[in-house]
Amino acid sequence: MKEDLLKQLLESILGKSKSARGGEEAVFNCPSCNHHKKKLTLNLATQKFQCWVCGYKGHRAFKLLKAVSASSKIYELLKEIDSQYNFKKQTPTKVQQDSLQLPRGVTPIMSSSAILSKHALHYLNQRGITSQDVVKYDLHYCEQGDLKNMVVIPSYDNKGFLNYYVGRSFDKNAYIKHKLASSTKDIIGFEMYINWDLPIILCEGAFDAMTIKRNAIPLFGKKISNTLMKKIIESNVKKIYLALDDDALKDAFKHAETFLSYGKEVYLIEMKGKDPNELGFNAFTKLLHNATKLTTSTLLKKKLALS
Repeated sequence: MKEDLLKQLLESILGKSKSARGGEEAVFNCPSCNHHKKKLTLNLATQKFQCWVCGYKGHRAFKLLKAVSASSKIYELLKEIDSQYNFKKQTPTKVQQDSLQLPRGVTPIMSSSAILSKHALHYLNQRGITSQDVVKYDLHYCEQGDLKNMVVIPSYDNKGFLNYYVGRSFDKNAYIKHKLASSTKDIIGFEMYINWDLPIILCEGAFDAMTIKRNAIPLFGKKISNTLMKKIIESNVKKIYLALDDDALKDAFKHAETFLSYGKEVYLIEMKGKDPNELGFNAFTKLLHNATKLTTSTLLKKKLALS
């Protein structure tokens, strides 16, 4: 049964659980507060969970994987188990009713043996995106409609719900190279993977965030959404690294000014005319280590030099 498989998988990363409510729920040690007693209950039929000490909760088990920095193999196994759950048949909450859905005709790349999926994987590998990244970020490909012959990159919020997606064509002759979801961009990109107690890196695109690999948030553009700005300001994040393209420096300086006014440490990564994905992990890491710490004084100098 899927419930047994889910329980076994979670026990492999959270430790032995105890049963509750006649086996309907499993109780684990909470990965958020690390209370010495088992206080996090998870309903095995719905995947909803909550810690009764710190209040940490969610609607899908994927959020727990993020909390313990689970391996890509664990993500892959959970996706297989997750496919057995028919969430659409459950009584939907308001959040579920209003949530964004991936378009029709999309298929997870790693679960398909079709020729088109191999073309998509080859395209991703050429861009430095590994098979492990494909599994972790749940990358799809599309065979029909507006996203035909595109890699579809979903973004999930901290509860595991889809909040945005982008399409990037792997057809060299395509007239339209990329396509964005028609929904609001007032979201936090890749929120499911972000640890708000560690430094964050802000970048423009999804491929950039995947290349950076460490707590990177794609803006899906040059501007920070109101939701993301509010989250950063209210979070425990102390250090913010800006890795925007050279043509977005004015936006980067504006964001830096706001963060500095709230007492955050801000660092500018000089991109040398390329984006993180074009640079690749190693070259970007070198630039990251040489990032410039911005102060009110240095920021003013850079703004004047740009004008």
